[in-house]
Amino acid sequence: MTYSLTGWVHIASASVALALGAFIIAVRKGTPIHRLAGLLYVFAMLLLNLSALSIYDMTGHFGPFHAGAIFSLVCVLIGVSAPILRNGNWLNRHYRWMGWSYFGLLAAGFAEAVVRVPALQVHTAARGFEVAIGATVLFSLFGRFFMRRLGGAVAKYRTRT
Repeated sequence: MTYSLTGWVHIASASVALALGAFIIAVRKGTPIHRLAGLLYVFAMLLLNLSALSIYDMTGHFGPFHAGAIFSLVCVLIGVSAPILRNGNWLNRHYRWMGWSYFGLLAAGFAEAVVRVPALQVHTAARGFEVAIGATVLFSLFGRFFMRRLGGAVAKYRTRT
């Protein structure tokens, strides 16, 4: 994977998305810099997921990581459509879906490291999938806790607008 153009695009867009996601969490919400970083994050995630859907060298067929990429695309598209359409409880929907897209990215990055980084490798595909499922559960629990803690930023933004 990493020796193909698609592999390098995948790694580069993942790195950009990871950095932008962390930056977005840290900055004040609703500002022009938040919006710009968010737009760049969306483009990085789209590129990341589209490249993920074209990589088949691990199993040779559609697998759980491809299903994760589709779910990630859904999270990003719903999350980015919320502030564009601004209907109903759009801010909460934006916050939740974009947050889950980032925690999913963290889980996928961890699972990818366990499969690809020699010092962390688990040596069998079955063990790799077990670790991926464990990482998903772990990051989901962490994400749930962390997003509750950050929920105050959404409440503060609501009072400003």
